[in-house]
Amino acid sequence: MMNLRLKSAFRLYRTTLAALVAWLPAACVSTALTGPPRIAPLNNQPEVQVAEVDFHALSPAMEKFLDLYVPVEDSRDRRAWNLVWATTDENVLGFDYEPSLTKTSIQTFAERTGNCLAFSSMLVAMARQRGLTAWYQEVEVPPNWQSVNNTLLVSKHINVVVEGNRDEWEVDISGRREELARKNKRISDKAALAQYYNNLGADALMQEELAEAYAYIVKAIETDASLSFLWSNLAVVYSRNHQNEEAKRGYLTALRLDPRDANAANNLYLIYEQEGNYDSAQKYKRIVERHRKKNPYYLYYLSSLAFDEGRYQDSRDMLRKAIDLQEKEYRFHYSLARSLAQVGELNEAQAALDRALQLAPEEAWLDASMRGVNSLDDLPALPD
Repeated sequence: MMNLRLKSAFRLYRTTLAALVAWLPAACVSTALTGPPRIAPLNNQPEVQVAEVDFHALSPAMEKFLDLYVPVEDSRDRRAWNLVWATTDENVLGFDYEPSLTKTSIQTFAERTGNCLAFSSMLVAMARQRGLTAWYQEVEVPPNWQSVNNTLLVSKHINVVVEGNRDEWEVDISGRREELARKNKRISDKAALAQYYNNLGADALMQEELAEAYAYIVKAIETDASLSFLWSNLAVVYSRNHQNEEAKRGYLTALRLDPRDANAANNLYLIYEQEGNYDSAQKYKRIVERHRKKNPYYLYYLSSLAFDEGRYQDSRDMLRKAIDLQEKEYRFHYSLARSLAQVGELNEAQAALDRALQLAPEEAWLDASMRGVNSLDDLPALPD
């Protein structure tokens, strides 16, 4: 269920799934750019053209919806409330929140589904058409890690403020409730549009479509070059295309924009370490180690090393920390079951295995893997 909050008329505190792509090991205050580096071509890849989009366009169907539910003759406060109610009530618009779907305003309205950036673009467009002030907010939320094809996605979150005369409404379609007191930052239209292109680039990268990923992320940078994660994501594309020098320049640009960009620091550290440039790697080690402790997938990687070395209690403890950070990752529970079995905690091992089976999209594979297994301590390792 979506979340609304009425905000004081004095001072109101009130993304998207902007994917930050962090490259995993194979085994395992912003500053303005005075001159961003030239964006190098992607070697040996076809050229892909990205069309301009009108992120805040309205369709005739959207106009008709507004005429029906948000009469222009109403007061600003009434228009603001009517719009918020009509677009969030399941019996009126009937929007279905889907974190993985990035869309334009027209697509979002027509299909009644999308992520928080998609919904936000639709709501901003409709609010402005009715003479209301509306803007995007980037919401500070705990990192939400997702692993896809040996790549980590770190989600950012966006919601919208709609302003009347006396009141302002915070609209968060994701239904988040526990984080209403978090820090929020108003962002520009161009930053929101850049995140739209970035998300499409991240989607393409997940499909190993490097040329398309490159085209969308470059388009995002051309839209707003001040966002550090865009340069970090571009660097991931270069890395996947074996262009390490270009990748390093991308990560360094990200760190110039935001010295606290842990993803850029981590990936730069990995490149230098793999190249054997340990002096350069050392510069980023402190940043990397501090943030790796908050990364559940890195803890999972360390737990696998500990298990292979026979340090089952260490493996168990790291997996429990990983689960605290990302409870719905079936691989953590499955590996925890293996570690618990090795230290003789069989009841807990069975509970962890049951939870893994409950969560796993590849449940049939897990079932098949356990046929012929006579005891929990014989569970096979998960495939890479």
